[in-house]
Amino acid sequence: MRVGIQGWGSEGDLRPLIALAARLRRGGHEVRLVLSLIDEMDYGPLCQRLGVPLQVVPERMQYSLRGICQASRSADPSKVSRELLDQAFFPHLEEMYAAAQALCAKSDVVIGLFSSWYVKAACLASGTPFVAVHYYPGLVPSREVPPIGFPSWRWLNRVSWALFGALIDLGFRASAARFFASKGLPPVRHALPDVLLSERLNLLATSPTLFPPAPDWGALHSVCGEFVLSDDDVPWQPSPSLRQFLESGEKPVLASLGTMEHLAPERAKDLLLGAVRQAKVRAVIQTKSQGVEEGQDGEVYFLRWAPHRQLVPLCRAMVLHGGAGTTHAALRGGVPAVTVPFIFEQRLWGNLLHRAGSATAPLSFWKATPEKLAERIREAATSEVMRQRASALASASAAEDGTGTATRLLERLELR
Repeated sequence: MRVGIQGWGSEGDLRPLIALAARLRRGGHEVRLVLSLIDEMDYGPLCQRLGVPLQVVPERMQYSLRGICQASRSADPSKVSRELLDQAFFPHLEEMYAAAQALCAKSDVVIGLFSSWYVKAACLASGTPFVAVHYYPGLVPSREVPPIGFPSWRWLNRVSWALFGALIDLGFRASAARFFASKGLPPVRHALPDVLLSERLNLLATSPTLFPPAPDWGALHSVCGEFVLSDDDVPWQPSPSLRQFLESGEKPVLASLGTMEHLAPERAKDLLLGAVRQAKVRAVIQTKSQGVEEGQDGEVYFLRWAPHRQLVPLCRAMVLHGGAGTTHAALRGGVPAVTVPFIFEQRLWGNLLHRAGSATAPLSFWKATPEKLAERIREAATSEVMRQRASALASASAAEDGTGTATRLLERLELR
């Protein structure tokens, strides 16, 4: 097949798309990748090594997530998100749509990230089969299972999903509806399913161990497993200084808040550093904050970047913000977790890990103190019950092959 893949976002949004592209390429398919970056990542060398043609649209954004967070006078994630869309999404919408049109012209099927709804618009306009990628299956309606956070009363599910859909409409419908109308496309009634879902196939890049599929989803919605690059795709070894730190004492706790730390970099640094010191544990703090140099400071090692797939198993517990990628890193790594969510969706991921028995109850980043976080870190680092449960979940998810499952589903897809 000729497969086009396109998406907009940060590392956590785009790296799984690269993993899927690499797997399809290894399967003999012709793959083209179009990415729109809102952070400072450079995927050119990685994609070149994987043999995946990459186009970055626009070639350079004037604004980035870090820059917008630094310029913002508010730490409110919803306000920052709106500012990010106003500066790094909508000004480039026509250019990204044009790239999607060109991708459609060269592809038998186009795969788009659910939030990059201009890709679906281009597919509808051209008649190209469209497949959506989702990282959080909780967006997919079901007659059998209510939205997370709603009562589990089957007779109430229809009403619950209607209310949930109305909330999603507030965030997605209006702008997408105007854009779809400007392209002469059918009216958008609701974001779910008109904007965010595919009518052909939805690839849910989530571990079924953590989020099993609803009984009534059928073949349209497939919980594939995490989309992650293999160790061969991303060869990594600890630097000599990091290796020395890892081997010089008991396993450390890994703390990684991903791109969310840009919302409040000083608070994030003070919170993590204060917590691990009060918990009296050795720690690796992964940070992209400016002014922080990689290296050891007492019992703490500051690290700019490392693939979680390889780093997490070298640690005893993980502090994370609760993004899809870091949640799966803790799951696959078999370590107890402490979730410090910034936004509602991250709290949902934290609750999933907590209900599974491998994490403490989520602690809101905005309400966290070093003392409260230190207490949870000590619990995760010392609980034998939590450690055993995390190990069992890692074993259960070890056989999952997200990109392989997605590739097989795409190969069976009726493209006419």
